[in-house]
Amino acid sequence: MKPGNLAYPKRIYSLDVLRGIAALVVVFWHWQHFFYEADHPKDFRVSDQPFYDLIPFAYQRGNIAVELFFCISGFVFFWLFSKAIASREISVKAFLIDRISRLYPLHLATFGLVALLQMVYVQSNSSFFIYQANDAYHALLNLLLMPAWGVEKGWSFNAPIWSVSVEFMLYGVFFIICLLGSFRYLAVPALILFGWFIYPDNYKLGSGFYSFFSGAFAFVLFHTVREWKGALVTTAASVVVFALASLIAITIGLNSYFFLTGVIFPSAIVCLAAVGCMYPSFLRPFGFVGDISYSSYLLHFPLQIVFALLAQKLDLTKDVFYSPWALVLFMLILIPLSYAGHVAFERPVQTLIRGWFRTPQRIQDVALKP
Repeated sequence: MKPGNLAYPKRIYSLDVLRGIAALVVVFWHWQHFFYEADHPKDFRVSDQPFYDLIPFAYQRGNIAVELFFCISGFVFFWLFSKAIASREISVKAFLIDRISRLYPLHLATFGLVALLQMVYVQSNSSFFIYQANDAYHALLNLLLMPAWGVEKGWSFNAPIWSVSVEFMLYGVFFIICLLGSFRYLAVPALILFGWFIYPDNYKLGSGFYSFFSGAFAFVLFHTVREWKGALVTTAASVVVFALASLIAITIGLNSYFFLTGVIFPSAIVCLAAVGCMYPSFLRPFGFVGDISYSSYLLHFPLQIVFALLAQKLDLTKDVFYSPWALVLFMLILIPLSYAGHVAFERPVQTLIRGWFRTPQRIQDVALKP
């Protein structure tokens, strides 16, 4: 594809890489788990964590990488599916099976794995590892992919799944507003405001709505300007906007949550998408980072339980996890494990489920057709 061509590629590798990096940032943020007793930190020295001087933001604000997930999803889903859903080319059944086959298999596998590991952990400890609400009620919520819909009483099982739970709800809202046709463009800013409004009372749902539909709004602007002014002007403008937004963020400080998640993240996504659309091979060699994002996100917590159990077995204190070598070893296991999980489990099971229901292997093919 030549620069200036307005056709969209089937895959924007730059966004895949960004998503993969966000997943790894969450791992750094959760490194603090090793210094907890039950569900709260004890004698925890934040700045002593491995490579803190190189990546302080990951340890201080790495939790908002989840909002980046939401924002990327909003952008990508409006890009891939909104038009096809609005024109009824993608059915509810096809969309639902596509999402369930993508999300559920690894979720169920890691849910079961964490349940078993927590049973082992609690045998030699007075509490579960980090997340304490591991009862039948929360097991049911997890099985239904509803552990973050506002009916939960605490963090449970493989708790990072909370963002996937919220996103599963957002998929339903997204599908419904796409059926509104052109009115979906009015619904998007309304849902951004809705997320902002409910955030103080329910930050899980609030952050999901706010960030997902901020990403959706970013795509609408990106697509409109691209159709109007062309790919080259859009790319140049997106770089300028992102640079200005970043300058403002540095000036006012990154503690401005809604500016960071509602302006910086969307402008970064648009910038990377614009470059990725002009040059489809941009960052392609690193596409695997995006491929393993879901598996690394769901596997890192059970792997943490294994590391905690091994440390206890070897009579090592928690201080061992301040060592850079502990983090290096963890990553050397997590990344290959995530890749193996993606290739040997995620993709085959996904294909199997879609084959059972005889749905298209990639409904994106429908969404992207001329």
